[in-house]
Order: sequence, then C-alpha cells, then structure tokens
Amino acid sequence: MRAAGDAALRGAEVSITGRLASMTRPEAVGRISGVGARYVSMPRNSTDYLVVGRDGWPLASDGRLTNSLRAAERLQGSGVRIEVVAEESFLELLEPKRASSAAPRLYTIGELSRILRVAQREIRSWMRRGLITPARVEKRLAYFEFREVANARSLQRLLADGATPAQIRHSLDRLEQWLPGTSGPIGQLVESQGELLVRLACGGLAEPSGQLRLAFELDGGDVDTALPSIAQRSQQDWFVEGVRCEERGDLERAGDAYHEALLVGPARPEICFNLGNVLHSLRRKGEAAQRFMQAVELDPEYVEAWNNLGNTLAELGRSEKALLAYHRALELEPAYADAHFNLAATLEAMDRFEEAREHWAAYLRQDPNSADADFVRERLVQPVSETK
Repeated sequence: MRAAGDAALRGAEVSITGRLASMTRPEAVGRISGVGARYVSMPRNSTDYLVVGRDGWPLASDGRLTNSLRAAERLQGSGVRIEVVAEESFLELLEPKRASSAAPRLYTIGELSRILRVAQREIRSWMRRGLITPARVEKRLAYFEFREVANARSLQRLLADGATPAQIRHSLDRLEQWLPGTSGPIGQLVESQGELLVRLACGGLAEPSGQLRLAFELDGGDVDTALPSIAQRSQQDWFVEGVRCEERGDLERAGDAYHEALLVGPARPEICFNLGNVLHSLRRKGEAAQRFMQAVELDPEYVEAWNNLGNTLAELGRSEKALLAYHRALELEPAYADAHFNLAATLEAMDRFEEAREHWAAYLRQDPNSADADFVRERLVQPVSETK
C-alpha cells in the first residue's frame, strides 16, 4: 500500500465491492475524484485498489465471492499488482489524519436496527444467544461493533437465499487470505450433518439464527428442551418462555409469559422492560408506559428504558413528560444518539424548533452516516417557517 498522506490516492485507480458502511457508493466515487484518483466499476489491469465495504460480507447471494473479488483474484494470479483493502484502509488513504485519530464507532441496538433494517428483538436474540457480543455495556445499554452485527445479518440472508454452507465457508476462507479478521467472530463457522453452525467464544455452537445447539443434538440423540410444567415454573422459566415467544414473533404469548414471571417472583427491571416492548408492539401503549416506568423505578440508570418510556409517552401525547424521560436518558449517556433523535423530533412537534436543532446537531455528531442522517441535515438547514 502507498504511504498514507494527503496525496496517497492521487493518480490511483480505485474500484469498490460490497456495501460501504461509512458512506454511499456515489459519495465514495465523489471522494475518490476529489483527491485526484479515478473510479472504475470493475477491477482491470490498471486498477491499484479494490476496496471491500464493511457492511456485511462481500458475497453474492449464492455464497460466492463478488464478481469484483473474483476479477481481482484472476488479476493477481496473472501478475497484476492490485491491492485488496478493507474500507478502514480506504478511509485512511482518503483522510489519514482523521482516520488514525478516530476511535472505532460503536452502535446501539436501536441504531443497528434502523441501519440494517432488522427488528430490534432479532438483534437482542442474537446477543442473548451469544451470536454477537457487545463491545461494551453502559447502564444496560449495549454497544456493538458494526461489522459483527452486519456479518450476522449477512449469514442469515445468504442461507435464506439458498447459499450452501460449503460455499459460504469456502468464500470466507478465501476472503481471510486478503483481509484477515474480515469475517469477525461469526467467521468461526463449522459444518455438522450438512448444516452451518457458528462456533461461539464460549466454545459452544449456535445456529445462524442464534439458537444454541446442544451436543446431544449434534450427535443425533434426543434431548428434551421443554420447560417444566406450568405449576413448577420459576420466574426464570417464565422469563425464558417470554423470550422464546418474542423471538418467534408470538407477542401475545410473550406478554403472558412476562406477566407470569412478574407474578411468581420479585419484579426485575429486565422483565418489565421486555414486557414494555411487547406491549408497545401490540399497540397497548398505556400499559407499555407503565412497564417502562416500573423498569426505571427498579433501575434508575436503565438508559434504554428511559428512552423507550419517552417514545411511548410522546406517542400518547404526553410530550412534556416524554421530554423529561429523554433528558434523563441523556444525563446518563450523553452520547446516546437515539435519545437525541427522539428528543429533537418531540421538540419539533411542540414547535420548539431552536431546542430541536440543538439535538438534531448532537445526533449528527454521534451518527453522521446513519440512514436518518440526510433527513436530520434537512431539518437543520430548513428555515423554521418551513418546518411548521
């Protein structure tokens, strides 16, 4: 790779494969042109760099490497000096000073849900099962590296599209030769009886959905995973039942199970939070607000519960109380982008435009490349008279 510097890409020819996480493809093409380089849609003999986007794996729907990666492989095999670089390296070539000083961006479940278009309960399911692991947890608010969650989504989509486990594994092995660590923790894939499983950090195995697999199952034996009878169920049994029902989309039964969990033992904030989410999805918003309130009473530093309480109160028309909930979330976690976004939207709906602008700007500072970033920029440049 050329030495990083202001002119690192000047005169170079650059191609891109996969989806970029930091910007759109047209934005990247503009940035390439802006530093005096040229973009080509497919690598060729004169291409210097092939950039691999980090929004998931650069694999086609059949599990094979993308056309661009296979073209680069052929070119390298014929002696052409084309470098395959990760998106992070591309950003470093574009802006070496900024890239070298920037800390890795972490994302909440809410942000990932919007960016990846995956339901929050599905991401929570992956986390509970060990398929993805938070980089850190602050006041019950989990933060993830984008690549790890994007890779989990990629794996599910590839299998849903009919890609074979053998093809996915083969493609990832080839990709690792160019970019070690690209597949992330979920790259620890193994095959068992024709199925693709993920080797977890604890040594266990899980399906790509996040469902844990027991050794008995892998050996072909029978195993009883049923919960105890209703009369014998503990609070944790009911909580697990609620999680299972929620994961498969049976929200009515999930709500019933969480209610039972609260009846057979002392109230726990995570049970109240889950129940609040289920009730909100069932459009029982008054009850949902009560459960989120209960969660923050039990744990006053439960940041995500404060945010969800604010959302629910705003939807119920109780805007002033919603503002208090959002402000409390931001007191606990000032960099919480979701709370800034929701607070700004609520303030704008109340015609408090200048206050809203403050939080739109704060949201952009935290999440400048999100799916909502363009919308937020419009709110910031639009005259107040046009927002009414």
